[in-house]
Amino acid sequence: MQILFQNYKKLLEERLDRKPLLSIGEDSIRYDFFVSLMETYKFRASQIQIEVPINHQCFIPAKEKISYRNEKPLIDLVVDEEDFRISVEFGLFRQNSNEKGSIDKTARLVKLLNDMVRVALESYFTKTRGLFICVADSKMLGHQIRSKIVNKFPTDYIITSNIINYQLQQKTNKFDKRFLNVFQPLNRSIESRLIYNETLTANYIEKETKLLIWDISLK
Repeated sequence: MQILFQNYKKLLEERLDRKPLLSIGEDSIRYDFFVSLMETYKFRASQIQIEVPINHQCFIPAKEKISYRNEKPLIDLVVDEEDFRISVEFGLFRQNSNEKGSIDKTARLVKLLNDMVRVALESYFTKTRGLFICVADSKMLGHQIRSKIVNKFPTDYIITSNIINYQLQQKTNKFDKRFLNVFQPLNRSIESRLIYNETLTANYIEKETKLLIWDISLK
């Protein structure tokens, strides 16, 4: 997959040659990966699914039946071909429009852990390879979550029920319990290995910005 990741990096850099990171959204991060899949593996567009329902085994629906009667949590991107099967979530962690202002870094890292739970379950139940793909700037790089339950971002992560339960007792604790209600009874851990960690270089990048890709699996 390293060729795929390198092609993806090139597309991101071409985009950031034209627009600053603040001017693009997470959709651009997704669609550049979509295009890199087509260019690297000659996939047809119809072979790459974007925002599709997560496997029903991955979550237990919320109890509020009226509000959540038709709930269908989505995963960002899926390829389900005979010899190439991946499930992917994306993140864009950057400064906001006020360059000198602060951002809630811990909330973003909790989101990362939450998304890794989702991807781990999806890959487990669908037998796909789980990936979390993130573009992060200097505002996020090197940050450690306030509770210090995991090492500084970015790194490999081992996510356990104990780690999640500890964070649930903290001020920033926005995990999606629909997925925790499946993950925690499994008595398993999630291994998130950082398999790609490269600096992006482009005309509109002034501060350190990285493309980060984790391989996510349930152990």
